[in-house]
Formats: sequence, C-alpha cells, structure tokens
Amino acid sequence: MTAAAGKAGTEPPGEAWYRRFKQTTYPPKDVIRVVGKLHAAERHDENVALITAAITLGQSQPWMYDVLPLSMKLAGRPQHEIERALTSRIDFTTTNIESLLHSASRMSVLDGKELALELYQQAAWLDPTHPIPYAMAMNLARKAKDVDATEWACTGILTHVWTKDFQKRHDSARDAAADTVQELFKAGKMDRLKTFKEAVVQAERRDLHIKVEWSGDGDLDLRIKEPMGTECSVEQTKTASGGLHIHDGFGPRRDNCYEEYICVEAASGTYELQIEHVDGNIVSKRCVVTIVSHVGSSSKRVYRHVVTLDGLGDGLVATLPFKLQNGRRKELGPKPQKQRSVQGVTRLKRQQIIARVRRGQPLVGGQIAGQAGAGQGATPRAGFRLPAGAFTAGVGFTPIIGFINEGVSLTANAVVSADRRFVRISVAPFFNTLREIQTFSLQGGNTAPQGGGALPQAGGAGQ
Repeated sequence: MTAAAGKAGTEPPGEAWYRRFKQTTYPPKDVIRVVGKLHAAERHDENVALITAAITLGQSQPWMYDVLPLSMKLAGRPQHEIERALTSRIDFTTTNIESLLHSASRMSVLDGKELALELYQQAAWLDPTHPIPYAMAMNLARKAKDVDATEWACTGILTHVWTKDFQKRHDSARDAAADTVQELFKAGKMDRLKTFKEAVVQAERRDLHIKVEWSGDGDLDLRIKEPMGTECSVEQTKTASGGLHIHDGFGPRRDNCYEEYICVEAASGTYELQIEHVDGNIVSKRCVVTIVSHVGSSSKRVYRHVVTLDGLGDGLVATLPFKLQNGRRKELGPKPQKQRSVQGVTRLKRQQIIARVRRGQPLVGGQIAGQAGAGQGATPRAGFRLPAGAFTAGVGFTPIIGFINEGVSLTANAVVSADRRFVRISVAPFFNTLREIQTFSLQGGNTAPQGGGALPQAGGAGQ
C-alpha cells in the first residue's frame, strides 16, 4: 500500500481508495504509514478519501474517527460535514459518557461549539452528578455569550454538591453567573435578567445542612438515618435519599475538627443524628451540632445544639432526632454503589480502621491479621476489644539514604556527522554547593517482628 494509490490514472481519489480497500484488506500499520505520508505532503483531500473508504468497507480503526474531522478541516470541507464525522463516533455509544465528553471536546476545537454544548447536555442528562459536562459547557457558553447555555451550566454546577472540590466549582459558577448578570443589565434585558437570577437562587437551595464541630485531638463520626430508610455515614457517603457526607474530620487541627452533611432535596420526616466518639480526647466532652433547613428560601431555620459526649465509648453513640418539614424529595433516587478497591474490598480510612480494630470487627476477608487476643490471622474471639488508648495514631519515618555531589562537574556529549567530517560537542557544567546541614535523629518503633528482637534506633543527617 503506497501513498500514490489514490492517483491511479485520472481516477478520483475517493473512487481509487474505495476500489483498493474493496479488493484488499490492508494491515493497520500500513494504513497508518500512508495516512502519515499524505498528511506530511498536505494531501488532505486524499486522506479524507482514504479514511472514508476504510470506514465504509469495514477496515476502520479507532484513531480514524479523530483524524478524519481534522483532515476534513485542513481540506476546507463544510462545517456540517466535519460535525457529522465527529458525531459518527458516538452513533452507537450514546450511553457512554466518556465517549460523549471526548467527542464534545473535539467538536469545540473544530468550531462546532453548538453541537459540543448539546453533547455536554446529553452527558449531564445521562449522569447528572458528573461535574465535567457542566464545567466544560460553562466555559463554552461564556465564550459564545450564550445566556441560555450559561444558565443551564451554572445552575447545574450550583445544584449538585460533589464531595471533592465542590466549593471551587461553585465559586467558578457564581463568577460566571455574576458576569452574565452584568452583561444582561448593560444590554437592558431586564426580563431575562430577572429569570436568570431566579434560576441561580433556586439552584443554591439546600433542604438540609448539618455540621458537627468540636475541639481537641479526637475523632467523631456522624451518621444520619434518613426518613426513607437510608443511612449516610463515612462508610456510605452518598445515599438514594440525596444525602451526602461531604467531610470526615479529626483532630488535632481545629479547622479539620468537623463533620458535614448536605442534602439538596431532602425528604420530609424525622432524621436521627448519631454521633460516635471514635478516638482521642474531645475538649469539655462536648460538640456543637448546627442544623440549617431550607437554605436559600424564606423558610430558612437554624438550630444549634450542644451534645454531651461524656460516657461514650465501646460503640455507644449520642443520638439527636430532628424533624424536617416541607422537604422537596418525594421518592428515592438511584441506589449509589460503595467504592471498592481492585480486589473488591471496601477501602477504609484511618479513623475507620481505628474504630474497627477497637471493636474487634474484621478489616479484610473477615479477619484482622495479627490482632492481639485473636491469634495471627484468626477470627477475633467474642467480646474482645482493645483497651482505650491501646491504638493511637502516630507519625512514621522512613529514612532514605542518598548521595549529593558537591562542587563543579561537567557533562559532555559528542555527536559525529554521517560523513565523519564534523564533530558536534555539547557541554553542560553543573555547580552544586551545600549551604547548610542539619543533624537529627529518628526513633524506631518499640514493636518487634516475628522471630526477631526489638527494632534498632536509626540516626541520620539531613540536608
């Protein structure tokens, strides 16, 4: 297969490539090589004909659906043909969000911004909790000065609460909304300005927001039993009732000592808040619970309760019931899946491991390897618990020994020309000086591996 295959006499490139692919099945690497040569020679029309013939006659390759629109643009083809080539890659994958997002990004690069916005909206319809379609659509809509698309994207971002970096996304959406409001005001479109602002305000409504705060180096866990029978906690951060456990805090840093729960559209009924003292010390044995209902509406209410934690331990929890009225949720949503590791084992956080080890609950495969009182890898005996303070968090050090060259060094690289007449030498001097050396010691642990003595102390010097 050669690049000259498309110039068989006076035969048009499209017919020539169609005939060649119909007669012969070419190896994929040969097709890639010829497409590269045609592109280097700027024979873009022939590239379009080659790829189109290959796709039509069943010799397509995944990269062709991306290269074809680029070749068509370089060949000066009409925009509607380029858009059709781009959308052909998702004709049979309209339920694949990643495919939709990829096609939309390619479409935006090739000036197909309107179709790209439609693809982002379709991806958001398939998975409303996915942040990427809204974020990408908002950027496109702002560049195109499309008020309707900007409203859809901004309200979509503000309506949903993602457990990671949702505040940054919300701030970006608020900035975009503020810019759009100013543009509408300057243009004198007061009616559109009013509906836009109402949509943004509606998007920021929250039926229920709960925050538990404390001081100290301890760890509290918040669990919410929702009226529809679901339960939201650090182990199940998202529920079919719309509940989201968005922050799991622990001491000693004061700005991290809080647990937070949000439900954008909550069901009416009685919520049961369960607060468990997992580990460490809590100042005054108290925590403050702030419950805010109907955020962003005229019915907003704020309740603050001081919960006493004295006497908690060994799995006991403090319970606080709360009744919500006029909730907007009427039925359960899709049941979320728990995040699991590659081996199918639930991933545990630090404080979850502490709590489970204390209670004698299994960590992996129904066992806790090496647990005291149970035997190596054995099932814990009934009623076994580690005493308070026997399992505490700490800091581990792993010294890594390396070498640092001090002084002046020079690296040279020589390249001889093909005719052996010239030598090109490139040099790279390196100057390195140690300005300060600090000496410190690392204390090893006081545990011992099986069959050995105590771990030795380690000492070292650091730069």
